[in-house]
Amino acid sequence: MSEEATLAQLRQSLGLLQVAFDAAAEAMVIVEPGGEVRWGNQAAADLWSNGLAILLVGQRLEQLLQPICSSSGVPLALEAAEHPLQLLKRGDGSGVFGIADHLQQLEWRRIQQPGDGYLLLLARDLAPQEQALQQQRQFVNQLAHELNTPLAIVNGSLRQLGKKLLNFGDGSRERLRQAQQETSRLVRLLRHLLVLTDLETGRRQLQLQPLALKPWLQEWMAQQVLPASAELNLVADVGESAVIAADAEALAEVLEQLLDNSLRYSKGPAQIELQLLELDGASGLRWQDQGLGITAEPRSQVFERFVRLEEHRDFNQADGAGLGLALCEALMQAMGGSTGLEPITNESTGTAFLLSWPQAGGK
Repeated sequence: MSEEATLAQLRQSLGLLQVAFDAAAEAMVIVEPGGEVRWGNQAAADLWSNGLAILLVGQRLEQLLQPICSSSGVPLALEAAEHPLQLLKRGDGSGVFGIADHLQQLEWRRIQQPGDGYLLLLARDLAPQEQALQQQRQFVNQLAHELNTPLAIVNGSLRQLGKKLLNFGDGSRERLRQAQQETSRLVRLLRHLLVLTDLETGRRQLQLQPLALKPWLQEWMAQQVLPASAELNLVADVGESAVIAADAEALAEVLEQLLDNSLRYSKGPAQIELQLLELDGASGLRWQDQGLGITAEPRSQVFERFVRLEEHRDFNQADGAGLGLALCEALMQAMGGSTGLEPITNESTGTAFLLSWPQAGGK
């Protein structure tokens, strides 16, 4: 084959490659070692240069990635550790960011050796997936609301039936007890699903108000009806004057779920200690029980939905649905706070949850 024919074939192949890349839904750009865009496909031009690919070439990478937000909508400065420009210095990776009012899945790969090669950057618009997910959440929310009333009726009817079966045999009473237990579990599952989907669909908006944490906790503890052998103690050596921005109803739901969790998984009399903490720019609450504890293996999963730890399964009682701690995390995040588990030590027993909130007024 002649040199001219080879060049013609090469041009044709490059043209076909360009057509293929332009047909891709993902935005693609190749960035030179100096940080300037060398090439981009049509999706990249649509995202960053008003549809004109020629305007994309020569732009600096930092121009493309600014303004940019985290997946939760927090603006990221160029020098922020979570900014893609900082992350790509550590090597290949990916992440979800807000670009041009859309969530984008960004991926970055070095084409040659790390540090001196070209960079391939891909951006995938997550809007269609988010829309489908939102529709799914709305369906679950509507279904949960529709099931709420009939389940409440069934639960009430079982209670009334229980009062009339006092003179029946042990077998009948046991079957009724099991039916009541399972119905109560379904009611609890439904309540958790309603809270989660209401938060996700925006149906429930939390009202954050300044809340003096210590007196509020003391009042909440006084209202709890505990088994005779259970104890709730508050330790407030520090953080006595802590004021957080929180929704009181949501905070009560979080603590009630932690209380239910501690009572359910206690080996004997439930001993629970609440300790106020001063954290870096935040206020914290440590919830320590003396229950079964959580081993190292599944600790990262406990705040995920429908996760139930096999080590804690009790076949003599109805299991939870695995939504309680996911509910805690969702409510805390909606208040701008966070949830976590303290590391296991050889001396520790039980489980220690750590809740933290920004201080009211940013103090």
